[in-house]
Amino acid sequence: MRRLILFVLFCLNIVHLEAQVDFWEETSFIGAFATSPTPRWTDDWCEFNPQYKIYPTTTVNITANITTNTTWTNTNVYHLNNSIIYVKPGATLTIEPGTIIRGSGKGTLVIERGAKIFAQGTANQPIVFTSNANPGLRNYGDWGGVVICGAAKHNLIAGSNAIVEGGIGNVSTQTGVHGGNNDDDSSGVFSYVRIEFCGISLTPDPNSEINGLSLYSVGRKTKIDHVQVSYSGDDSFEWFGGTVDAKYLVAFRGLDDDFDTDNGFRGRVQFACAIRDSRFADQSGSNGFESDNDANGSYRMPATRPTFSNVTIIGPINPQNGDTVNTNYRRALHLRRNTKLSVYNSIFVGFPSAGFLLDGRNTAANYCLDTLAFRSNIIAGCNFDWRLSNADTLCIGSTNDFINRGMLTNDTLHLSEEIELINPFGNYNSDPDLRPATGSLALGTPYFDFIYSSIGIDDYEESTNFELNVFPNPAFDYVSVNIHSVVNSSLILIITDAQYKVIRSICTEIKEGDNLMNVNLAGLSTGLYFISFYFDNKSVHQKLLIK
Repeated sequence: MRRLILFVLFCLNIVHLEAQVDFWEETSFIGAFATSPTPRWTDDWCEFNPQYKIYPTTTVNITANITTNTTWTNTNVYHLNNSIIYVKPGATLTIEPGTIIRGSGKGTLVIERGAKIFAQGTANQPIVFTSNANPGLRNYGDWGGVVICGAAKHNLIAGSNAIVEGGIGNVSTQTGVHGGNNDDDSSGVFSYVRIEFCGISLTPDPNSEINGLSLYSVGRKTKIDHVQVSYSGDDSFEWFGGTVDAKYLVAFRGLDDDFDTDNGFRGRVQFACAIRDSRFADQSGSNGFESDNDANGSYRMPATRPTFSNVTIIGPINPQNGDTVNTNYRRALHLRRNTKLSVYNSIFVGFPSAGFLLDGRNTAANYCLDTLAFRSNIIAGCNFDWRLSNADTLCIGSTNDFINRGMLTNDTLHLSEEIELINPFGNYNSDPDLRPATGSLALGTPYFDFIYSSIGIDDYEESTNFELNVFPNPAFDYVSVNIHSVVNSSLILIITDAQYKVIRSICTEIKEGDNLMNVNLAGLSTGLYFISFYFDNKSVHQKLLIK
């Protein structure tokens, strides 16, 4: 029976591994773009001067919720006129390529849990959500934004029926709720779409707002790619739980954070960029990345553990225009409240407070345990490369420890110009060019071994009581295994090879909290292995490479 169980687990791991490899694209560059003269993935469909873009006048006012399958055609221009429009469960909204949707006031589109949106634009005919104001008069928060709700897991105490922020959710009427147990849920397709001059608060709380694109418990079978959010009055992109993957994202001149992850988000994002305006920032403090496990920094599961690779974020310090930087600007990355977000192969330029802030003991501990990874990245032109806030930790003692601990191989540059991108700042009315120039450090060696790591509890979902972390990975003569548990328990830890043969087995007792053990790997050949532990007829697994 044990051999059969291990064989099934091996097959499941291989299926997941193939899915990992199919998503990630290994590159020869760091950052979001290949070097010149390769065409940019932002060409044709992006708009970097939407303030003066001419859009046709509206022809159809949307005033009622969508309760049946509906198509918006590119022969009309739709207006979300101060109304929150819900696509109700069971209904599908299809938006044709090239369709323009204009918004004003409270105008917001909410795709409810159990509903779907099929917004499949093209590079030549993107779908555009924008302000209904005239050219030159558009501003942050002219209308709400786009909200998609799914049935994947989150870690909110409210359970499956959590409500969305911004005053558009209501549990009693089951409106604007999100969450469930289906991480493979699909909310449809959102591809080649622009969202402009969005992001407002419909409540008195200035920190509970509608973002440009808000993704609540959205499942991994939803397709999201080629999305540009411009001039958002809150975050450009924010994920609350869920497992959805995304590629080719652009955050342009947003007010608050560019990429915000919370409440158990576990998706993957590759090829994303952000460009800030030095004059405008949010009262809450504007960052490139902001990430929390939850509002209390607890160990609630599933953990916020997304992976980002090939991101380029151009902050507000622009040496070319000499503008005063808004005092509300903060950091390129603010990782806090026990998050386990990981970033690889990315570039962060020009933030005043810090390039990277590890905030809190638990967050710093995640970094030391390698469950929060920061590897093969470049920080340039930030007043401080990194900061550590309120954290006592043994693995970080100096800047050198942080930047080059073990195999992390990050780089820092004193000046923004030293990164040598073609035209990272552009100007306020032109198309910036974030490709690396010849000789740029961004043409260094990226790191992609993370593709083959981390098959853990969030993938198998047998229990929310345990989490397994393995480090270093790849390993050599030994591996450290940390099991975080919310209960006391007995378990069996097993290492198997790729032919499901048991190599090591350990019976042990674990206590509530972190349980760290070292496992001897001496004598094992290089290759792929699996670490599993079993308890109460359940199991948790992670992949291990031995080099």
